[in-house]
Amino acid sequence: EGDESETEIQVDTGEAVTAIVRYARLHPTAIAQKVRVVIEHFRRNVMHLLGGEAKAMVVTSSRMEALSWSRKMNAYLDERGYTDMRTLVAFSGSLRDEDIGESVTEVSLNGRSDVARAFREEGIFRILIAANKFQTGFDEPRLMAMYVDKKLAGVKAVQTLSRLNRTHPGKQDTFVLDFANTADEIK
Repeated sequence: EGDESETEIQVDTGEAVTAIVRYARLHPTAIAQKVRVVIEHFRRNVMHLLGGEAKAMVVTSSRMEALSWSRKMNAYLDERGYTDMRTLVAFSGSLRDEDIGESVTEVSLNGRSDVARAFREEGIFRILIAANKFQTGFDEPRLMAMYVDKKLAGVKAVQTLSRLNRTHPGKQDTFVLDFANTADEIK
C-alpha cells in the first residue's frame, strides 16, 4: 500500500541457519568469554601440574575460529599481564584475515616454522589452538587439558580426546572442558 511495500525475501533455511551459527561462533564476545574461562581454568587447575610443564589444546571448528581464538587469547594474556605463557595456532594452508586485509598462515602468526617442535620444546608455549591439524595423531605427553569448541562424533571424537592419553611421569588426571558437545553425545 502506498509508498511502503513489503518485499518478501526467500532464503534457503539451511544456508540461513549455517550463516547465523557461524556469525554467533565467530562473534568476538562469544570467543572472548570462552577465552577467559580457558585461560583462567588452565592457570588455576592445570599449569602447575607436571612440575609446571603441563600443556593444553583448544580444538576449534575452523581455521577462522582458530585465528579468532589465537588473537583473543594473546590479547587476554597481554591485558592480564600474564607473561609466563603464550599460545600457538595450528592450521593448514592460509586464510584471509579480514582484520588486516591479508592472507595469514600458521608460520606468519606464530613466527615459527615448526609448530609441533615449538610447542614441544619452547616452554613458554602452553596452549595450542588447533583447527583439524594436530587434532589426531599428535603426540605430546605433557598435554593435560583439552578445551573443545567443535562438534565431535564417532571415531573423530575418540581420536581427538585420545591426544590426552599419552603417558608422562606424574601424569594422573586430565581435564576436558567441552563447549560444543554434551556428555551423552561424547559417550
